[in-house]
Amino acid sequence: MKIFLSYASKYRPIADDLCCRLQAVGHEVFFDREDLPAGASFDDRIRSAIDSCELFVFLIAPESVAEGHYTRTEVKIAARKWPTPGWHVLPVQVAETPLAEVPAYLRALTIMQAEGNLAAEVVLEVEDRVRANTGAPPAPQPQSPTSEPFGPRYRSMQLRFARDAAGRYSIAVPQTPGGGHESETLALDPATLEARLWTDARTIDGSARRATPDADLEALLPAAPNARELGAALYKALFESPLGAYFEENLRAIDPQRGEGLRFVINTTDAPDLARLPWEFLYSPEKDDFLFSDRMKPVVRWLDVDEPPPTLKVEPPLRLLMAFAAPADRPDLKVGEEIAHLDRALAELTDSGMAKTVRLDHATLESLDNALLETRPHILHFIGHGDFVGDEGVLVLESDSAPGSADSISGRQLAVLLRNHLTSLRLVFLNSCMGATASRRDPFGGVAQSLIRRGIPAVIAMQFPIPDKAAVALARHFYRYLAAGQPVDAALTSARAFLYARGYPVEWGAPALHMRTPDGRLFDLAPAAPLAKVASAKPEPLPPTFAPRAAPPPAAAPTSPPAPPPAPAAAASGGKSRGMLVAAALALIALAAGFWLMQRTAQHSPIEQPSPIEQPAPTGAPLPQPEPQPEPEPAPVVEPLPPIREQPVSEALSRLQAGDSAGAATLLKDMLDANREALTAGRLAADHDVLARALGDAAENAFAAGNASLGHRLTDIIGAMAPFDAALDARLRAQIEPWLATAAIEVPGPAAAGNDEQWGYVVRRGDTLWDIARRLTGNGLNWPALLENHNRRVELGLGGRRIDNPSLIRIGERIHVPTSDDEPGAMRYHVSRGESLSGIARRIYGDSKLWPQIHEANRRAIPDPDLIRPGQVLILHPRNRP
Repeated sequence: MKIFLSYASKYRPIADDLCCRLQAVGHEVFFDREDLPAGASFDDRIRSAIDSCELFVFLIAPESVAEGHYTRTEVKIAARKWPTPGWHVLPVQVAETPLAEVPAYLRALTIMQAEGNLAAEVVLEVEDRVRANTGAPPAPQPQSPTSEPFGPRYRSMQLRFARDAAGRYSIAVPQTPGGGHESETLALDPATLEARLWTDARTIDGSARRATPDADLEALLPAAPNARELGAALYKALFESPLGAYFEENLRAIDPQRGEGLRFVINTTDAPDLARLPWEFLYSPEKDDFLFSDRMKPVVRWLDVDEPPPTLKVEPPLRLLMAFAAPADRPDLKVGEEIAHLDRALAELTDSGMAKTVRLDHATLESLDNALLETRPHILHFIGHGDFVGDEGVLVLESDSAPGSADSISGRQLAVLLRNHLTSLRLVFLNSCMGATASRRDPFGGVAQSLIRRGIPAVIAMQFPIPDKAAVALARHFYRYLAAGQPVDAALTSARAFLYARGYPVEWGAPALHMRTPDGRLFDLAPAAPLAKVASAKPEPLPPTFAPRAAPPPAAAPTSPPAPPPAPAAAASGGKSRGMLVAAALALIALAAGFWLMQRTAQHSPIEQPSPIEQPAPTGAPLPQPEPQPEPEPAPVVEPLPPIREQPVSEALSRLQAGDSAGAATLLKDMLDANREALTAGRLAADHDVLARALGDAAENAFAAGNASLGHRLTDIIGAMAPFDAALDARLRAQIEPWLATAAIEVPGPAAAGNDEQWGYVVRRGDTLWDIARRLTGNGLNWPALLENHNRRVELGLGGRRIDNPSLIRIGERIHVPTSDDEPGAMRYHVSRGESLSGIARRIYGDSKLWPQIHEANRRAIPDPDLIRPGQVLILHPRNRP
């Protein structure tokens, strides 16, 4: 179905998400007037798009209904098309708006107000309208990546290139359902094409993910006309060859309505110099179309290797390791922004238990190997710098021996390391520059090619430098489409199309996908252990849009393994963890079963624990009656039960889902005033995470709507619910931290780092007061107290700058820190994942060489200075103390 999406620019992130979801289930969405090609008539294009659409979706907000805003013009065009709108117009409220300000045409309709996930509910509503009014079957809902993708089916056509001793090129099609085609000559001059691509290349503005810091080797981006010209030359070489008619025939067989696509597989094993050409720019002048910007025509790079094909079956959850390296002697990257976007893109998979993310900060070779061993990821996502030096690709990690400095590692070295983790690793995403650049002589000279040669099933990497902002957008949308159920190659093609529409005329062609699975499938998620079926057909509160209908088994719930002790090997730690998980699972099953029997709810699984909002009858809410029944059971099982279904929690969840966040905050605050432990995981059990997610959504919405007071009230309640598991903690931080205290990127005044009398926390790029409070107090929600302590010390004349705006902290300045109650004059520091003693010394003292002082003060807790664990609390003394 053709859909027109009308919205105000302030709500672009919501529109982005909604557009992705609608496209993922097969709809064609006209999304953004900024996507208009140069020279196009703005009014004519908008009018044409609305006239041709079947559904007009209008996102209601104060800005979109304001007089003079162009969205009101779009409403008028829709009103002319459908004087009686019926099902063709869907108004969706995304921000509180006075009804009187909404155009009368929309007021006459039922305005949709989401109760949980807005994008998911809009997609369901659209599918209901399609089914009810067109007679078409509903589009399948997104599922987790499996062997049976819900979207298009793809035939693969391999283009195998070769070069003979005389330097002539040929092409063959060895693999197609209809049979192969023998080798034919190909008129192609790759050296000339490559030189033409880089003629008049422009310097990238801002940060680019390239390793070489030399001014003479600036990061360059091809000019858009050159990319189009090169794409046309490649198209001409293919389609004017003797196989051109065969290629045209295969393109005509593509049927988007039936979901029949064609996958192009580029095999350059026997012609490595052709791998340096960006085939992703293949362009048809006649149709004015880049072929591979259409998800019905994904493109894959292929290399012949002797490694056996990968095993696809994966036990959930799907594990993703996000590793970043940002050496101080390389250009800064938007690491925090990319991680936040990835967390959001994967939120529903992680919330449903189908995926788990782990983050590795300041990756060194050793810490990366440790993280791979402990996490056993299915996906490794690397954020950092890369380059192609000589005839070999390199990535830039951080140094193990010289903290803060760069440590370049070749693709071959990285491949040898990753080869040890092939039992789990399926995809490596190198969000760095030049990771896919190929050698003219060695087909396996690049980083991506080296990884493929040593058995990695799939690698996404960049062929040329790209701006940091484009790299962030690419990763965000790739994982969105992947989470929506698209195969890897289709998800990348969809992300490319989105970048092109967003106004990146060249950057969209930078990513190249190398694969060893020709059908694009990397993951067969094995089903979770069978649970009792849910009898009720009613939708559950806050349903994940692509979670399985049955909840995952309890053993999958922990999102991070316990920290290993210093001495035992990691393998032993893993075995112990599994034993603990099994024991925990059995305990949870017994707990859930006993509670289910007491509640006599025969409709639901005892493990799934549905929300109490709809279920309890009048006798079920207070829970006074079941108490005598479990008395014969052991006390630890009985005691937590009564608070699990406390009426205020049920009512608070109901209010949050109805949009009454203030009312929910009042109820929960009353509970905390009566008992500070009322909302902990031990008291709420299964409701704990559900409530935390709902509060996180509500707090984010409150801040976005400008209601900072309510946002802070909700944030304080979330703080009282801590601790959380790693995945939920990351989600909440991504939602709330940007609103609390985002560090500004400013040129600092005179540095205080050299003042030995003044000590504290040295602000680094990307730090927020939330982050600093988390490191110094163990809880980011303590940032107001940290700020108050700092300003009070400044007023007492102890040095530093008073911070009046918590959203404006300067890189390089020192934050006064609270001292330890146990040891006057000392401070407590909470270790985060990926940290080292030298890194902590650099943060606190401004000098990484002072790490021995930290080690000496904490020798009993850390006998080995190279082995510190997340969560450890270190005692730090001022640097001028003997």
